[in-house]
Amino acid sequence: MEDRVPRGPAKSADSSSFAFSDAASDIAFLERIRWFRMSLIERICTSSTSQSDKVLVHLRQEPTSQMAEFFYLLDCQQIRTVGQLQRLAELHNAYVVAVTKDKSKMRRLGLTSDRLLDAMFTSDTMPRLLQNWQEEPGAIDQSNLARFLGVVMSPETCRKTVVACAEAGFLVRRKSPYGTFIVKSAGDLERVFGSTLREARSRNSK
Repeated sequence: MEDRVPRGPAKSADSSSFAFSDAASDIAFLERIRWFRMSLIERICTSSTSQSDKVLVHLRQEPTSQMAEFFYLLDCQQIRTVGQLQRLAELHNAYVVAVTKDKSKMRRLGLTSDRLLDAMFTSDTMPRLLQNWQEEPGAIDQSNLARFLGVVMSPETCRKTVVACAEAGFLVRRKSPYGTFIVKSAGDLERVFGSTLREARSRNSK
């Protein structure tokens, strides 16, 4: 009797070899990614000046790694002057605008138009960003830090992460005369991120 089971499209002879021909290298690279993530969290927790469970719970979460990456990029890209910071904010705004125009990407990232608009630097918020940096290079208003990180975390998550990192000794967080909070890296967070990233790159090249 003729086989009447529906058949899918014929696979090319080399489709399997194409998908898995370099699987060993792929898995090795995946192991490097896992090593980086686990080592970064471990080193951040080890470097914390506070070993309380409350602080360590926050340090182990992804937003802390994302914040460490942000300060690492500020440092390695040598954002030093007010002009450089303004250019970074303008590039950030351009990226946010591009995302708002891509509805599919917004859905994939779990973002809304309101959240993205809140993450932009406006004529009201840009001057404060630049003034804080002018008065103390490296200092960012907590709400402006939340804008820079708005695509990857909510303002409340940013606040909780900043508080935990401050308790851990990674950030200096102080209240300004205007009732806002000024945040500045103490240097260790980006150092831990950078050294772990460099070791991961070295391991991958071997």
